[in-house]
Amino acid sequence: MTKRLRPLALLTISWSIFLGPSVAYSQRTNGLRKVSTSANPVSVNAISPIDSSEQDDPEVAASTTDEVQPRGNSPQPNSLEEKRLAEPRAVLVSPNHIDPNRLMLFGKQGINTVVLLIDPTKPDSLIDIRKRVQWVRESNLAVGYWLEVARSPELAEQHPEWMASLQTHDEWRRMFPETLTPKPDEVTKTYPWVPILSRETFVAQKDRIIALAKSLPPGQLIFLNDLQGAPSACGCGNDLCRWTSDYGERRTTIPLDDHAAANFVLRIKHAFPDTLIVPVWTTECEEQDGHPNGQCAGVGCFKGICWKAYTKQLMPVSDVCDVIGLLALENTFKRQPPEKQNHSSWLAYATNTFQTMPALNKGSSIPKERLITVIEGYQTQDQDLSRKAQICQELGVAGYVIALDKIDQSWSPKIVRWKESTSIP
Repeated sequence: MTKRLRPLALLTISWSIFLGPSVAYSQRTNGLRKVSTSANPVSVNAISPIDSSEQDDPEVAASTTDEVQPRGNSPQPNSLEEKRLAEPRAVLVSPNHIDPNRLMLFGKQGINTVVLLIDPTKPDSLIDIRKRVQWVRESNLAVGYWLEVARSPELAEQHPEWMASLQTHDEWRRMFPETLTPKPDEVTKTYPWVPILSRETFVAQKDRIIALAKSLPPGQLIFLNDLQGAPSACGCGNDLCRWTSDYGERRTTIPLDDHAAANFVLRIKHAFPDTLIVPVWTTECEEQDGHPNGQCAGVGCFKGICWKAYTKQLMPVSDVCDVIGLLALENTFKRQPPEKQNHSSWLAYATNTFQTMPALNKGSSIPKERLITVIEGYQTQDQDLSRKAQICQELGVAGYVIALDKIDQSWSPKIVRWKESTSIP
């Protein structure tokens, strides 16, 4: 950005008022042309039409000049409202876990934004959504939505062949020892993760997310979570390894190039031009994870392809977004400060990777002032939340989101037929 965003004011609060029952959860491709069905990645600019509705989509038929543009062309915040949205002090909560009294407490304790966790698999949480959004507005709080992209049980059940796969490395089996070995015409998939990194899933997920967002009352922010690959991308078993959707030859989809996430964000921006779209990104494997007893169980992810591929996908996203969310779920990801790094916390380390790791992998550093950290508030002690808020203040990030309900990152192996692409009973 052309100017530094002001650091957040520290929330000096009693965090216990936020804690409530946990609920499990979580643009444009243009110039289409015919592509082959080989396993080589294809440019998002060259996606073949999937169906008639996609062929008739005017934004798909537009020229490629509307593709990823430098972030410097984006307008900067020019009002107090825009600045508040770019610098949220937010809570993430299921819609059925708010009421006027709780919202009043949020406002008194310095919260300026309520991000509603939208989970289509739990329709009860969406009952009276319009009334609940109105409560947020009447409390003088900004309304945001948290939309889970890759982790989609609905699409995984409808199209099991679209899920990411577990190939090449078998270290993930230590967590699922009873999983059968796939036959030559089968492949093990990562249920229920359907990343946007392939031709088929990009279109389906784009349509799903736009339809879901349009079914909700208008909001001021939309957080798009999980735009990378699935956990344990290379088969190492590490939840942070997300650089690909298929690390092997048994492919059931046509892969896209490194601009997939950026173009997905542009699609959503095009559909909601008056809404701040925030892509949410995780970090990658760490050096200590490569130890035999580490999260990668001896696989050399840190010095391998992981961070290189991560950077190639993140840089286009950085080019089209002024702010980026950092999914910093310390407990969910089983994180500790790296042994060889001089960081007081994993949150500080994770934030710092946006400045250090891209630059080490032929990319550009992303300043902390452009990051919105997403931290766990569920099953967390008050003093730990206060510590994390203190770290956010000291880091000078753009803003943060305290997740009071669970952001589901779980996965399990599921065997799917490779050639026929139909699920095994």
